[in-house]
Amino acid sequence: MEWETVFKFVTAFVTSIGAGGAIIFALSSWLGKLWANRILSSEKHKLESELERTKRELDIIKETTLRFQNDKILIYRTIVDVVARILSAFDAYQTGRLQPQDAGSRFDEFNEQRLRVYGYLAMLAPQSVMDAQDQLMDHLIKIANGSVDYEWKKVRELAINLLNEIRKDIGIDKSPISYRGEL
Repeated sequence: MEWETVFKFVTAFVTSIGAGGAIIFALSSWLGKLWANRILSSEKHKLESELERTKRELDIIKETTLRFQNDKILIYRTIVDVVARILSAFDAYQTGRLQPQDAGSRFDEFNEQRLRVYGYLAMLAPQSVMDAQDQLMDHLIKIANGSVDYEWKKVRELAINLLNEIRKDIGIDKSPISYRGEL
């Protein structure tokens, strides 16, 4: 065998391997991209599904929180209404505009509403609100029973304490309010 024949044979072999290698490289590159795109598409779909589920869960949490806060505000408004009504009755009785039998009727109404409000509060309010409410209600009952005198200053102090605890709980403002009037 001559060197020229060997050289042609080696050149043909290298050329055929090079062309086949290029074809194999091109096919493997194409197949790799195809698999990568399919895997990426699958992962993207999984992430989108997870994101959608998380959004739904957050919406549920948001709605529940808003409903809970709204319930608290409604209950706290009920307390203010109940206290305002009995204080109005105390003022009317003290000035002689409310007769004793009407005052008794108003107290019975107050007593029923106070018990209802206590149950509502027990479901939603923190202990600090419960304590302030207990102090105010106990004092109002003592006034109604005649064991303590009706002093507006003391009632106002207990009512403002309750309002401050309510304000803290619903997050309106953590700083306390105070009475700055003259009475």
